[in-house]
Amino acid sequence: MEHMLCVVKNTSLNAFMLGYLPAVGRGDTLIFDAGCVKSVDMNAELRGESDFFARLIALSRDKECAVLLHSVFYAAGGVFNSVAVFDKGEVCGVSDEINPRSACNPGSALRCYNTSMGRLGVLIGEDLLYPELWARLAICAPSVVFCFNRTYRAGLSSSLAALCDCTVCAVSPERAGCYADSGALLKSGYEDISFLPLPQGRRQARVLTKKVRTSIEG
Repeated sequence: MEHMLCVVKNTSLNAFMLGYLPAVGRGDTLIFDAGCVKSVDMNAELRGESDFFARLIALSRDKECAVLLHSVFYAAGGVFNSVAVFDKGEVCGVSDEINPRSACNPGSALRCYNTSMGRLGVLIGEDLLYPELWARLAICAPSVVFCFNRTYRAGLSSSLAALCDCTVCAVSPERAGCYADSGALLKSGYEDISFLPLPQGRRQARVLTKKVRTSIEG
């Protein structure tokens, strides 16, 4: 059974849930890019005054899938360009952009997540421009790396896939694309809601060294 990647751009979470959710199959992967949820206040989430996390937890449980949410996060007195990862009814964690050029605060660590669809790596914004981060991801042996950028960078996404020997999914406001482990483009789309093929790798992680500031969650 082929699993699909559903990328949602320029469409609100509410609009997607009301009109497009039935098209998502069990075991598929869902990405909500920046703009679907304009910002997330983590304190409001913890107090129950906001329900974005609760809704995405339920969605990942009901569809038995992984869900990624890219947005601006307000947390710990800072503002971060972040991606939250959900899998089968649980929050796997939140990754922050490490080298932001905007007014956002820098994140502190690069993370990979063990999920039902394999090990997921996340690169956000300007982090795609830093080769040392590619090397850290390669050590973690991800099955898929998700790249969230303001500008679609096909050449960098292709090279990252070849270096890490894994699938790379590139998402920007203008375009989304999926690259095979060889670096070849599998499919891309300009639509606000795109369905792309998502091969699942079965790679095993190598031993991490203390010199690599990387963590594996889950």
